Amino acid sequence: MCAAKTKVILFLSSTRVGASFVGTGSWGDRVGKVMKGVLEEAGFNVSTWDPKDNEYTILQQPIHLVPDASGFPDWMKEKKKELDEADAFVICSAEYNAALPPALTNMIDHYPPTSYRHRPVGLLTYSVSNFGGVRIQPTLKAFVTELGMVPIPTIGHVANVAQKFDDDGSLKDDSVLKYFKRQAAELKWYSEAIKSYKEQKPIPESK
Repeated sequence: MCAAKTKVILFLSSTRVGASFVGTGSWGDRVGKVMKGVLEEAGFNVSTWDPKDNEYTILQQPIHLVPDASGFPDWMKEKKKELDEADAFVICSAEYNAALPPALTNMIDHYPPTSYRHRPVGLLTYSVSNFGGVRIQPTLKAFVTELGMVPIPTIGHVANVAQKFDDDGSLKDDSVLKYFKRQAAELKWYSEAIKSYKEQKPIPESK
């Protein structure tokens, strides 16, 4: 019997749309599409979470702090279950004025830290300039660490992203693909190692 594929959630971050993009999809859509393909090729079962696809309102109360969760939509409860069952995460983040995109943090903050804890995460940033995405990497790493995720050593960045894709959204720079594959392989190693160890020795309860 074939072993179940490692489950990874790929978080996109940007809600930017409009005339600033030439061709098919935003830069985040394009980067995310390529990374999803690389993750699938590495043997992951990938679920993409895009803040444009779900109607997350500005956070008032996260799902775990509301005594009666029946008022939350079914899709949000299904997302919570998906989070709890994930083995790993990848966050593909833009940079908004030297900060994390609010749509990304708003989406993630709807769920409790326990839904993210003790699992590896790959961090990937991109920007139309050389260093826009690099500027938010320390903030992103601190954010996921406080949620209990384990950032893998390889952190990806796509600089000058507008030069890396054709108008139809296809990648035209093979160096990007090479680096994505390296990050996916490392994430696979960490996710399988952590999952295997947790099966042998359960996570100690927080007191």
